[in-house]
Amino acid sequence: MSKRRSIDAGYFVGYDSHMAPLTFETAAFDRLSWHDNAVHRLRIDVGDPDRGQWHSRLILDIDHIVEWLCGTDGRTQFRVAPATLAFENATDLSIQLPERGYGAQISLNPLSIDRIEREGVTDQRICLDRPYWRWSIRFNDPEGGLIAFGASGFRLALRAEPVLTAEQRYPTDRSRPLLF
Repeated sequence: MSKRRSIDAGYFVGYDSHMAPLTFETAAFDRLSWHDNAVHRLRIDVGDPDRGQWHSRLILDIDHIVEWLCGTDGRTQFRVAPATLAFENATDLSIQLPERGYGAQISLNPLSIDRIEREGVTDQRICLDRPYWRWSIRFNDPEGGLIAFGASGFRLALRAEPVLTAEQRYPTDRSRPLLF
């Protein structure tokens, strides 16, 4: 018997494989958590203004922890799904990944999100018809890592059914629906 605890309270409502993937947008920001989510890919998607394509997106391929399950035996399991986290109207991108100082002796690992923060931009000139935010994606691995940028909002879309696992990652033995 396990005691269920969701860090995304009120957010996991189940996944029906016959339905479109679950999606969440900026209005759900305060209900979502990205703690310990792995980042596998980052994409910068910009349009071509000469062709009338006016978009600028920052897109991350993540393993989204939908739910944490704390067992009475002290073990924790996770419901994890591959997901796309896309920020719209992105500007002023800054990426800081501190060197670990091990002399090129440590293998690469996915980045691990500690938290995502936002702060309203009051004097913005990007999206005059909606709020605009300064976003910070802070990493716990590498410690001190940061992606900072401006964006009007985000969309989080699960790309597959969440899987129950002992790891905080989508299982590597399962087919991972690709983002890009």
